[in-house]
Amino acid sequence: MRTEQRTARPARTWMGRPWVWVLAVAALFSLVQLPSAPGNFYPDSTEYLTQVYGMLGDSRAEGRDRAIRAFCDQYRHKSLVLDPVGFDAKAGAKAAGNCVKRLHAQDDQGPETRYGPAITRGASIPSSRYEDIFLSRPGVAVLYLPGVVAFGPRAGMWLTTLAWTLLGGVLVFLLLRRLGVAPGVAVLGQVLYLILPIRVWTMAPLSEGITLGLLMTCLLGAVYLLTGDRRRGLALLGAGFAVGTFVKYSQFLLFAAALAGVLAVVVLVRRRRAGGGADGAATLIGVSVAAAAAMFLVSKLLGWPGTADTMQDLLTNHFREPDVADPLGGWLRTNLDFWRSWLAEQLQEPFLLVAWAAGAWGVIRFHRPAGYVVFAALLAGLANQIGHPNVTQGSRIYIAAWLLAVYGIPLLLHTLLTRRPPDVLTERQPVEPVTEVIPRQSGPAPAPDTWRSPAGGE
Repeated sequence: MRTEQRTARPARTWMGRPWVWVLAVAALFSLVQLPSAPGNFYPDSTEYLTQVYGMLGDSRAEGRDRAIRAFCDQYRHKSLVLDPVGFDAKAGAKAAGNCVKRLHAQDDQGPETRYGPAITRGASIPSSRYEDIFLSRPGVAVLYLPGVVAFGPRAGMWLTTLAWTLLGGVLVFLLLRRLGVAPGVAVLGQVLYLILPIRVWTMAPLSEGITLGLLMTCLLGAVYLLTGDRRRGLALLGAGFAVGTFVKYSQFLLFAAALAGVLAVVVLVRRRRAGGGADGAATLIGVSVAAAAAMFLVSKLLGWPGTADTMQDLLTNHFREPDVADPLGGWLRTNLDFWRSWLAEQLQEPFLLVAWAAGAWGVIRFHRPAGYVVFAALLAGLANQIGHPNVTQGSRIYIAAWLLAVYGIPLLLHTLLTRRPPDVLTERQPVEPVTEVIPRQSGPAPAPDTWRSPAGGE
């Protein structure tokens, strides 16, 4: 009896291709965002917008006027007002005009600021120390600039946030696929990123969507490095940390420190249990430590706000009041109040805690160093919240902590479905094609084909 071997190439329609589903999810998400477009403006949005106009060559007065008009324009739109019932277009136009007059009346306040006092719905913030917080994030304005030039302030910033949110979903898919997760489950990770409560902040014209996208770029680079693709991993890590330094350096400094800490613990535990460490872990630890040191040095050289400024901003109502004598004590008391309130709220509506628990379970079941790096995002988010215990914006400040659920839940689902950790695909371990062995026999009726999986089962 002779045998012949041939490569099995199962037919796959375009509907069966993973990227078709990734693009379909992105398109559907974009469509459902249209009713709320171009979105509302926040006071922080105008801080970045004034920088954009400064980069375009506008004078301080011109840039401030354009930012004020973009901010006040939301009063003209029924979909953007807080209470649209009984909305009157004439009343909206009048409210927008009054907003412009009120904010221009504050132009002379805060003479030490570059762009004038902060543009807010209430009392002004004339302190240059508050403005310095946003001037330390020039990368945000740079990334918003093309959209503002092409589509105007409102539509341009909204389209930029949409692009970064969609990019974030794609990065989730890529990371999960690199970890060996099935395509359908990886698409689930993309969907989770787009529908979980983080969407409220990633789609706002702020820095959160950009920050989260760059953090996931670093995570993907870490996973590539740990799974054998050193060149691509270092490129993604370098790009993510380099751009992130000028987007929100404090968040990326915390993330770099957390990444180094998590990998150090994983390597130590694995060495004690199995006598060996993870491939690429030492390199990743070194890159993370070097990135954290570089960001700290850059922030000091450029005079960006530090921990003391953050505490005073928190305790003086954005520098409207005199500095407190004991910022550390006030910061500790505020943290106690915040976490007590936060825990009570989460226990009453435990969606976040359940999502974190499921995500942590998935990462632990995966039991690979490349999966444990997701814990760094959780630690960085919680550390950022500890530094800014603001009750009114908690979910925004610890937004990076949601990534544990975004990545961990698909990992949990995959390991439950397969009853084993997914295989990590690396360039050193190419996927072998499935083959079939067809016995050739004599006789009128050929033997039935027998397909065998790589594991040997029928």
